[in-house]
Amino acid sequence: MLLCDYIYCRAPYDEGLDACPSCGYPRDTSRLRDPAFIAGQEVAGLPASIIDMHQILPAFDGVLEMQLAVMQRFGVRRALIQSAPPQASSLWGNGQLLQVVAEHAERFWVSHFIDPRHPEAEAALQAFADSGVKVVKLLPPAGWRGDDPAFDGFWGTMQDLGQVAMIHTGFITARHKKEEAKAGAFMSSRYANPLFFDRPARQFPDLQMILCHTGGALWFEEGAQMVTQHDNVWGDLSGFGHFALRRLLQLQVTVDWSKLFWGNDAPPFAYPFNLRLTLQSLRRHGAEHLTQGLLHDHAQRFGERFLT
Repeated sequence: MLLCDYIYCRAPYDEGLDACPSCGYPRDTSRLRDPAFIAGQEVAGLPASIIDMHQILPAFDGVLEMQLAVMQRFGVRRALIQSAPPQASSLWGNGQLLQVVAEHAERFWVSHFIDPRHPEAEAALQAFADSGVKVVKLLPPAGWRGDDPAFDGFWGTMQDLGQVAMIHTGFITARHKKEEAKAGAFMSSRYANPLFFDRPARQFPDLQMILCHTGGALWFEEGAQMVTQHDNVWGDLSGFGHFALRRLLQLQVTVDWSKLFWGNDAPPFAYPFNLRLTLQSLRRHGAEHLTQGLLHDHAQRFGERFLT
């Protein structure tokens, strides 16, 4: 038996197969960059239109063209592209994403990254607003707690500017270790518990927060409480959020499903794998009725209220 190499799957399967029967991830990973391979992928049970609320653009040649082609292939009407710290050279960051919006404003929203500890952080927020960017990407595993009173001015400025805080929660993948070593800055998942944002959500009730991955496999219940109890807190089910989805369904955790939405959070070629895994989890737990909302309607409502 083999284990699927895809990090969000890892299902066992027979060695005689050339792809994982669960998610479709190929054993020959060179096929992932082959347009014909992606074009041949089928995903049954998708809504007519999808909105992706958490996507990244890895820094390889032709990534934007691949992203647009895959969106067309699977009916992704719009995607929110996440920015990355300047040290993360493997992903597109603030400057490159402005180019994306300039060329394809109708297809993308984008975030801009800032560390709230930066001495000019509040001025940067104003600059983001002036450039039309409404979503601010925040990475607590870089070593800060969201409920530190030192950041109250930062949160207040975001609220005043009508910005959306896009906050990493849950375990941060250890795949970044080489890049962390190169940058000389190591992260810690302990700061990514959703409850660190409970006090800011109370103190700044008009600041909209999206908890990326909804706490993941570690803090999915904390994420569910935050989303359900706070009017201004939402969650995405991208990346390790797939494990949050599985646990929320399996354990029948009380959560306001209308405030959760789907995201890919992987290179563009991974859309069919992530969509299959999401649909499988919903089917397995008799929750197919959530499909339209998670993959489109909830994100559309959020975008209309806060991103336009």
